[in-house]
Amino acid sequence: MKRILVKSLIFLFFSSYSIACSILQVPIGSTVDTAKDTFDFLDIHNSEAYGKDVSVLYRNYAIDYCEGSPLENVDLEVIVHDSRIASINLFSDSEFKNEVYDFTKNFISDPGEDAKNENWTGLKDLSIGGLNVYYSKTKLGEEIFEILEITNEEMINYPTDEKLLEVIG
Repeated sequence: MKRILVKSLIFLFFSSYSIACSILQVPIGSTVDTAKDTFDFLDIHNSEAYGKDVSVLYRNYAIDYCEGSPLENVDLEVIVHDSRIASINLFSDSEFKNEVYDFTKNFISDPGEDAKNENWTGLKDLSIGGLNVYYSKTKLGEEIFEILEITNEEMINYPTDEKLLEVIG
């Protein structure tokens, strides 16, 4: 009986923790109609306005979609192409150190101690199965930006396409 109770408690703890972080609950390639159940800001997406040649970037606060995570100062970027989720990104500047690193380590995979270093720049490929997952730090001027990009082989080219339009709404 104790064994069943312990297993149940462990299941409830881990399932409630991952449910609280809905960022990772939306599959890459899923439709906007499906994703807007999680990302309510996608309600304003109008596929007819953008067509099939333009990718659309939506930005919001990551903490709103991942309670209890270290994402207090991180932007969530969702890129939509042809009414499908092409990429989910987390983005932070150097003022708030290692928030994206801590999230990546706790929810996806450990990028390694070297990536935690304040002055480290580079890219770590943390791909899992059919998902392309990249953690990076990039220096622009005097600032270092942390980025986590989640996409897949089918959608990987759309987030970097020159036809990327940011929607503010």
